[in-house]
Amino acid sequence: MIVVVTIAALAFIQNVAFTLTSRSRNRNNLTYHMVTAVFSNGIFFLTFRELILAEMSWVLFLPYIIGTVTGSLFGAQVAFRIERIIGARADADD
Repeated sequence: MIVVVTIAALAFIQNVAFTLTSRSRNRNNLTYHMVTAVFSNGIFFLTFRELILAEMSWVLFLPYIIGTVTGSLFGAQVAFRIERIIGARADADD
């Protein structure tokens, strides 16, 4: 049961990070993109390490999907707030 919760949590954080990185690459702030890319790639590595250690069991499929979808939705909200705080704008606005 611990591995199911761990995978769901890592998948959630992974997609928060991925969403931040996806949005940051289209913004006018390279520091924002660098920080989110390191975060995203680091959590991606940790997530897949855990999946491999758990032998990629099908039991983990649903927790992984639920974690990634909810992480994407939450990540978009986090990105909106960060962009507003640091003044990051879409590249087309320059």
